[in-house]
Formats: sequence, structure tokens, C-alpha cells
Amino acid sequence: MQHNKIKTLFLAAAMVTSGMMMGADARAEGITAAALANTCAGCHGTNGVAVGPAMPTIAGQPAAHLVNMMKEFKSGERPATIMDRIAKGYSDEEITELSKYLATQKWGNNVANARLSMKTGTPFNQVDDALVAKGAKLHESLKCKKCHEDNGRSMEDDTPRVAGQWQDYLLIKMQDYKNPDMKVPQPKKMKKNIDNASLEELEAIAHFYASQK
Repeated sequence: MQHNKIKTLFLAAAMVTSGMMMGADARAEGITAAALANTCAGCHGTNGVAVGPAMPTIAGQPAAHLVNMMKEFKSGERPATIMDRIAKGYSDEEITELSKYLATQKWGNNVANARLSMKTGTPFNQVDDALVAKGAKLHESLKCKKCHEDNGRSMEDDTPRVAGQWQDYLLIKMQDYKNPDMKVPQPKKMKKNIDNASLEELEAIAHFYASQK
């Protein structure tokens, strides 16, 4: 167990270091945005399509949204364990170019790309039909649809796509938004809705969005 812990810490440190070095090298050597994106693959998958339940797919997301997130990580405004250190390795210009590149990549639906859990043999992103139905109603009643139109597929006004995103990630993020100690930046209207929702309701919403293709 101690060996696994050390291995995990080593890999995390390696990713942080590679991100910082890539940022410095890019400024010195003019590395392309595609090459910059390679440093994201360790967590977010090839070209930004995540293959694990706790990491979001960032391929095809609005460039302005990605820029905003990266700059919040870089400034420390958005709490993080690794992303804040990685973001500091990039200039604002590199963040913009990287975000533009990722925005052009094809969205990978995580329902289709779900890997099997080694523990249960079922897909990580397997959804519960009853929770999906409940989440669909909450999508309407909590007015999530006002920003996350088309069942979470819409990216109008730089709203991130949530349809087909990993349900574990969605639930974790909504719990962070609900936790007053986390101080995660979010739209005021979203904060009000999430603050009024129970954990069970948030889980249902996560299942609903994860079920969308």
C-alpha cells in the first residue's frame, strides 16, 4: 500500500513538472498547441477525451470557458491539488492557444467510452434509470435548463457541455459548489439552485446528464 502511495505521488509530481517544463519550453521553442495538449493527456485523455470517472472531458468545450478555468487555477481563485501548479507553468498566451485547440477537438461521449470497473465488472459511467428520470425532472424544476439547454448539450454563451460527462466528476463538482469551505467560483444563479438541492438530488442530476449522448 505504501508502494502504491509513493508511486501515485511520483506520477503526480511528474505531471506537474512536465506541465511546467512544457510551458517554459513552449515559450522558448514555439511548441504548437497540439504539443501543449499532450501534457493534459495524462489526466484528461488523448486530445482531452477523459477515460476515467473523476476527470472531465475537456475536448470540444468552449474555448472561453477553458481559458477562464485555467486562469482561475493559475491565480489560485479556483481551488485545486494539481491544476493550480500546472496552470502556473503556462503564459496567458499559451493558455489561450491551448484552449482554442482543445475547443476544436471532437467531444467524446463518456457513456460510449466507459471502461469497466475492476471491482464490479460494470461500466464506471453506468447510470441508474430511476435516478435519470428523477434528474430529468430536476433539470426542469431547478431551472438548470436555462443555461444547460438541450439536456446539457448546449454550449451557448460559453456554457460548458455537461451531457455525456462523467457522472462521478459531475457529482464531485456539484458537491464542491455546495460546500461553503471550498469557495469555488460559480454563477450566482447556479449557486442558489445547488444550495437548495439535496445530495440525493445532485446525484440524480449527475446521472441524468451522464446518460445523455
